[in-house]
Amino acid sequence: MEETTSGAPGAGGDDAGSRFGKAKDFVNEKYSAASDFTRSQYNRAKEKIEDVDFGAITDQVRSYVRSNPGKALLISVGVGFLVGLLLRRDGDND
Repeated sequence: MEETTSGAPGAGGDDAGSRFGKAKDFVNEKYSAASDFTRSQYNRAKEKIEDVDFGAITDQVRSYVRSNPGKALLISVGVGFLVGLLLRRDGDND
């Protein structure tokens, strides 16, 4: 009974080689799909960033801050507080 489970040399190798080949093909296919998706998203983001006029945005922010200094101050304090909390949590894990 042991001889039939162990089989002749190379008898189980074809099955293992076939499964390895299928797994390798599957991984290569998924890698290729993920690579293509990442590349397309990168190019899409790059195009969007190239289309942005940062000078105009800067002018809009300055105008908003000049017309609403209190709100701008509160927003900046709130954002600073949140960033401080996030950075503090990372340091507490030690």
